[in-house]
This record gives sequence, C-alpha cells and structure tokens, in this order.
Amino acid sequence: MKKFISRGFTLIELLIVIGILGILVIAVLLTLNPAEAQKKTRDAKRMKDMATLQSAVQQWFDGGGTIPAVLTSWKSDSLKGQACDGTGWLGLAGGVCNYLNPLPIPPTNGATRAFVNAANCTTASLIDNYRVTMDVDAAYEVNVRQESTQNCGNVINDGGDSFQWAEIGSKLTLITN
Repeated sequence: MKKFISRGFTLIELLIVIGILGILVIAVLLTLNPAEAQKKTRDAKRMKDMATLQSAVQQWFDGGGTIPAVLTSWKSDSLKGQACDGTGWLGLAGGVCNYLNPLPIPPTNGATRAFVNAANCTTASLIDNYRVTMDVDAAYEVNVRQESTQNCGNVINDGGDSFQWAEIGSKLTLITN
C-alpha cells in the first residue's frame, strides 16, 4: 500500500497565517501613525526655518539694518509667496534677504490646517505662515505654527505670550496673538 505524503499547506493553514499577518500590519500602522509622523516632520522644518529667520534678522540688525523711525515697527504677517528678489524682504532697504538663501517657505505654504492651540493642547483651523516683527529698538520676534499636538510644548514653553505660535526673538511681546 502506498502512503500519501502531503507537501505544502492546507487552505486553512494559509488563511490563518494571512489573518495573523493582517492583524500585525494593522497594529504596526496604528502604532506608527504616519499622519502624525508627517505633522512632526513639517513642525521640525518650521522650527528650523524659525531659527534661520531669527539668525537672518539678528545679522541684519548687527550689520546696521534699521527700521525707519516713521514706522516704529514692521510686521510681515506671512512669508508665503514672497521672494528674496533684491527689493528687500519686509520692504526694508538692504533687506534681510541678504542673509537668507533661500527665503524659508512654510511647509504647506499658506494652507488652512489644524494647528496647535496651546491653551489646551488641541488644534484649531489656522493658516500656515511665518510672522516676523521688528521695531526701531532693534527688537524682533519670529513666529511659526505647530501642527502636531505632541509639539504643544514648543508653543507653551517658548517664553512668549501666544498660545497659537512658537515664538523666538529678542522681545517676545511684539506680536499679539
């Protein structure tokens, strides 16, 4: 009598293995949360851009840049769509552009998205932009938004007065929320 030797897997065994693999893949995806990782990446770019803008503004002041006395202060609500084309970023002669190459642009370039409201670490629908304010006393403030609620600390612990912006500069009360 011949013995039948089975080689391979039965359909039930294959379905069980595929089911287990499916559960593991879903668990890993839920743990990694790719959408949150993308928000954190954009926030990291915003924080790097904020430091770049701070450095450029400080270099501009150190190089003799001044705000005309008739202005008392100068504010740029958004860097979105502006270019460093030699006309002077922020409309100031000699401009901060001399110290920037290229001009930092927000990751979502002016789109309305859910950004951190640090008052309660929730999000609110706000515009993605960068803000810079300088005054005649050579004080300045640079602001960026944070998208990930896990980066709420960047907004709360920056020493500034805003619950919607991460702030850096020499005088963190130049820009009101």
